[in-house]
Amino acid sequence: MFGLFRRKPSGPQGIAGLIESGLVKVAAQPRNNALDLADKGLKRIHVFLIDHDYPGGSAAMHNAVYDRLKLPYRSCFMIGDPAKVGDIVAGLRSDPRWFGGGAGSGFKDKIAPSLDRLDRSAETIGSVNVVQRQKKAFVGHNTDGIGFVRGLLDEYPNCVAGQKVVILGAGGTALPISYELAKCKPKEIVISNRTIAKAEQIAKLVAPFAPARAVGEDVIGAELDGAGVVVNTSNKGAQPNEKFSAFAAMTGDPDADMAVSMANLARLPKSAIVADILLEKEPLTLTLAGGHGCRIHRGNNMNLFQAAPAFKILTGVSKPDKQLLEIMRGALA
Repeated sequence: MFGLFRRKPSGPQGIAGLIESGLVKVAAQPRNNALDLADKGLKRIHVFLIDHDYPGGSAAMHNAVYDRLKLPYRSCFMIGDPAKVGDIVAGLRSDPRWFGGGAGSGFKDKIAPSLDRLDRSAETIGSVNVVQRQKKAFVGHNTDGIGFVRGLLDEYPNCVAGQKVVILGAGGTALPISYELAKCKPKEIVISNRTIAKAEQIAKLVAPFAPARAVGEDVIGAELDGAGVVVNTSNKGAQPNEKFSAFAAMTGDPDADMAVSMANLARLPKSAIVADILLEKEPLTLTLAGGHGCRIHRGNNMNLFQAAPAFKILTGVSKPDKQLLEIMRGALA
């Protein structure tokens, strides 16, 4: 057990205190994300920590289910600095209505030491996207990889087995996605990242389940050659990096990088599927892939399919996934 914040926090306490201090603020973009702390009927608040404002759907999906089931709960995205995650979680712990929530962009691989323990999936993966309250303990889980694979196979059944899979980026979602894809019997998994050491860590963990190796971004073009599935797990293609695609290293020169991206993309078979975890409607990576003739898979699919298991972990509600997904789809429509 970690138990790092059993002591009384010395900084801002409670959700209201954290907001007043500026350590967190309620995000603007996600739908149905408003939070009324003065609502005395509100019994549970699930906070999803992110490092910048983006159109996440978890809060809207969860709140739609709460409304349908008449549960006095509320989910809310809040923006904070991952470097201050210890102070943020310490403050949240002091709020009796905080019942966990989630870790989004910037927090997935930072929040674990602030929790009491991790379940097997999060411990194996080393990344957390769901925080569950169990009495006074807070437990980290990870449903990202499960959600991504379920969404991908829902749109393109049996598309992974026997295929070369290229993962672009080695951030917080790269490992859970690689881990779950490895169970689908791919030919191999190649992780490309600017810092090869981070990609090597993922390859090492994935290797017991499928052949896996790590490469630098200088050979993206060579690795796209013959790939059947490509997954962007980086933040290239959306704000603040909307002028850069995941098909090339990001040097800061949009025109030069675009030229490299197009040259690399030319080597990708048009039969390939290109997936992105970004929630923006038209991230540049998918726009380029679609223009090349590839099939594409949008990030909202992962967002949807990870939400049902996450909801069950957070609430203990045992509704069938099909019923939960129907409500959640309506919330995103």
